[in-house]
Amino acid sequence: MRGTLFILTCLTLTMAGCSTTGSPSTGPDSTAAGLDDYVPGPIAMRRLTKNQYVSTMHSLFGADLQFFPPTEVDTRVEGLLSLGANAATITPAGLERYESSARQVASQVLSPDRRGRLLGCMPESPTDADDACATEFVVGVGPRVLRRALREGEADDYVALAREATQELGDFYRGLESVLASWLLSADFLFIQERAHPLNSTSESAGRKLTAETLASRLSYFLWNSAPDAELLEAAFAGELDTDQGYRAQLERLLSNDERLGQGIRALFNDLYELDALETAPKDTSAFPQYTMGVIEDAKEQTLRTVVDHLLTRRADYRDLFTTRQTFMTKNLGPIYGIPVSEDWEAYEFPQEGARAGILSHVSFLALHARSARSSAVLRGEFILDSLLCTPIPAPPANVNFEALEPNSGLGDTARERLAVHRSDPNCAVCHDLMDPIGLAFENFDAIGQFRTQESGVTIETYGQIDETEYDDITGFYPALRNAPRLTTCMVLKLYMYAVGRLPAISENEVLEALEADFDSGGYDFVRLMENIALTHGFRATSGPREAEAEEGGA
Repeated sequence: MRGTLFILTCLTLTMAGCSTTGSPSTGPDSTAAGLDDYVPGPIAMRRLTKNQYVSTMHSLFGADLQFFPPTEVDTRVEGLLSLGANAATITPAGLERYESSARQVASQVLSPDRRGRLLGCMPESPTDADDACATEFVVGVGPRVLRRALREGEADDYVALAREATQELGDFYRGLESVLASWLLSADFLFIQERAHPLNSTSESAGRKLTAETLASRLSYFLWNSAPDAELLEAAFAGELDTDQGYRAQLERLLSNDERLGQGIRALFNDLYELDALETAPKDTSAFPQYTMGVIEDAKEQTLRTVVDHLLTRRADYRDLFTTRQTFMTKNLGPIYGIPVSEDWEAYEFPQEGARAGILSHVSFLALHARSARSSAVLRGEFILDSLLCTPIPAPPANVNFEALEPNSGLGDTARERLAVHRSDPNCAVCHDLMDPIGLAFENFDAIGQFRTQESGVTIETYGQIDETEYDDITGFYPALRNAPRLTTCMVLKLYMYAVGRLPAISENEVLEALEADFDSGGYDFVRLMENIALTHGFRATSGPREAEAEEGGA
């Protein structure tokens, strides 16, 4: 009962108040940024994904913090966990886990060896309440954790909670732990809460402007995959994000921090490419004993390092991510790729005439989109169509015979032969005519991404077609994908959805087209695309319905 009352107290105290004033205006930096005559999609309320929760805790309290990660399952919408978070709730079991984590974090943060990082005062007696010191803690730490300014009277409520807990427990710091744990259990912390100003009839642009606090969180989670830092929040509280100049200054600051921006780009591609799923992707260890946990961890890291190096360090053309031969290698990965590696994480370049180029030739993609003991042209083709070309494939019929695709089915020695038989069924041909020509290009790579030339003693053929472009083998597929118009159209759409946390409205089609045109004219600079999205009216405004009321305490 006491635990339940504690949770209810946390949620009640932190659901208070939501007002700010003013609104930003867009600027003419790009075609997309200059459009403001459309009403964006509705406001989002996103539960922090597991990765965002962990990242937020570490950014607030230090990378050395130890705690239980959430057990709530993140679901995908349009291939993105960040979109599924918009419809996510918290189960009773999940709330219990959040409470355990909150208490665990609060205990560590206010332990004797760490409390000085957050607390600049000491109580007169460590066993008695001290309202002055508690107030300093509440006022100094609360806004960072809640990602908003404290409302009128709210600080007094938290000081009272600290006082009551101290009196009950006989420990001032345990009292502060109760306050901090309540914040970490609040909707303001567990969700990216978004609010907007009431509709202004005199505004020259359509829709409602997001409040400065909302904009700070949206910007920080988009670019850094974490909570706003102190400087960004202070800018929001001071009204600087309500001005075009102030907003642009903070946007430029966030974009100029390569370390934090790199973390944000890693988070995006980790989400888009489902790389966390590598850890649980089943593999036949008797057939592939070399596929160890070290390989799995390094395979994921290899792809993310390559992405950040290409898009952020080199500021290279996004499309070349699928043809570049520049990557990184470790001793764990060397045997899978068939190359000697003497040191961990050394720069490596795939041979110019070889079968590997771009991140789709990495072990991470090839092993994840395969079966436990065999490759899967279907899984590989489906992912590329759905996640990279925005061409979703319907679920297969309930009566589909998957055993026909197994090597021992008797329907052919190679995957190409077996899939040809499978496509002879008109019910299967509709989807497989799209997936197979793409997925079969990767048949030179087995279930863990090792290169091979034969299957069952038969030479593998990897010719195919994407859109109107035909290719003879995998080396022709890479540039065909790179030059496919759908590749950049899809990335613009995915990144926009990732940024705003929702599906785009029909009214946003024009801005999406403008963003793609800007992407093209800007040499497909990915960081510039992120900046252009952050400058759009759709990123900084909404159609509603959650409004920030004029008086304090509005919800």
